Amino acid sequence: MGRRAKAVITAILIILIFAFAPWLNDREIHDRVLKEKGRLDHTIDEDGRLICDYKVNWAPFGRWVASCEGGWYVTFWGQIV
Repeated sequence: MGRRAKAVITAILIILIFAFAPWLNDREIHDRVLKEKGRLDHTIDEDGRLICDYKVNWAPFGRWVASCEGGWYVTFWGQIV
């Protein structure tokens, strides 16, 4: 196997690892989005009660966190978009 083939295989493996993002913990992402965005998207009301909980789903290069009203994309480096 040549040097070029090894470089291509390595690049593909790195891209696949970033696409899967196995270091993202669904529970931690749920809690972080709830804390940072819960009141903003009205998932939590003024009394602090949970109206509609988030559901975390896999998405390429991150996770999609959806509530009843909409959703947030969390990148593989942890930014909430």
